[in-house]
Amino acid sequence: MVRGLSLGIRVGSVMRSELLTGMVLGAVLGGLAYPLVGVWVDVSIALTVALAVFAASTVATGVAMYLPWLLDRMDLDPAFGTGPLSTVIQDLLSLTIYFSLATAIVL
Repeated sequence: MVRGLSLGIRVGSVMRSELLTGMVLGAVLGGLAYPLVGVWVDVSIALTVALAVFAASTVATGVAMYLPWLLDRMDLDPAFGTGPLSTVIQDLLSLTIYFSLATAIVL
């Protein structure tokens, strides 16, 4: 995203393809996690993990694209949005997604 911003590439086209990639990756990883966790633990926990992996992958991709774009729009260096700041936000959102799903599905 940062490279695209510096080269003047249209952000919309990059966002669509990157979000699709994040969703596909999340679906594959969640699909792999479901049977593995289901065998060792419980089906409801397996569903929670699979959905959380899918959602977290999609959200992490969105944050990784949106944060540099937002910083660029604010006339700040978009590279600041690719390091620890982006990682911390992605991690917090991933935990929030997991615990929210766990509360809704398991309880």
